[in-house]
Amino acid sequence: MAERPVYVAKTRAPFYEAVNVEFAWNGGFAVSQKQKNIKALHAEFSRRFPERRVLGISSKSMQEGGTALSAFSLHKMVPKLGRSVPVECAYQAGKVFRNGGPYQDLLEVQPREARRDARLKTSGPLVHFTFEGEIFPTVPVSIFYDYLYLNALLEHEDLAGIVLQYDGFTDIEFNPGAGMSTQAKSAAVFVSLSRMGAIDQVRSLDSFLALYKKAEKTPAPVQPETPKTAETAVREVKEGFHVKHRTFGEGIVRQVDRSSFTIEFPTVGEKVLGQKWCLANCEITES
Repeated sequence: MAERPVYVAKTRAPFYEAVNVEFAWNGGFAVSQKQKNIKALHAEFSRRFPERRVLGISSKSMQEGGTALSAFSLHKMVPKLGRSVPVECAYQAGKVFRNGGPYQDLLEVQPREARRDARLKTSGPLVHFTFEGEIFPTVPVSIFYDYLYLNALLEHEDLAGIVLQYDGFTDIEFNPGAGMSTQAKSAAVFVSLSRMGAIDQVRSLDSFLALYKKAEKTPAPVQPETPKTAETAVREVKEGFHVKHRTFGEGIVRQVDRSSFTIEFPTVGEKVLGQKWCLANCEITES
């Protein structure tokens, strides 16, 4: 048996939830064995959460867009080069260590070569990241990787459209105990911010970081002074009500649960959204 995370979109910082899933592991390094593991992982996740769609993102993916969305394949524009490079190369080339870096020559090599460059392990502790002259912090831990990946998606509308069809993401090559950034988590963050109508805030580092700081400073909910509380408003939303979402457009409430609404959108199908978030961010009408 093995355990791997499925990263699910969550409309609050850090904008994802890692759901650990245990499944029967198929040993070996062959592509066929890794694809068996993807199937087993997804099957177990779907058994637990049948209402959520999951996409495997890796070079071994068997789903539409899964391979193209890999950081080895997805390209990010680098203005100073006047062309795009794989996200993996931009990420590794942006690392600055106490005793060296950034190693900008990694922008010119293949992604696998960039990841394995010996200097990344012999230059001392990681100090920060840099991209196009801007300094990126190491906290939140994956902020630079997320910034590159999310902005790369914004440059590829076709691939972004595929991502938005899913609720959860996996990366069979990623071991949480050995790494800190994964394309699966970044994809979940992209979906979350898109559902919130805040995806444009990732274009600027300051506005992207502000999303996390705002969530950290948000106080715990308090009872409003007005007679009609948020809880009362939730109870008034019924099946058949119309919802206008900033990203998905207009949809219809198909199911009302204790803390969520299941809404059918003509553009992306059914989505399960938190009640409180919907009430605060969507226009909800009886007809």
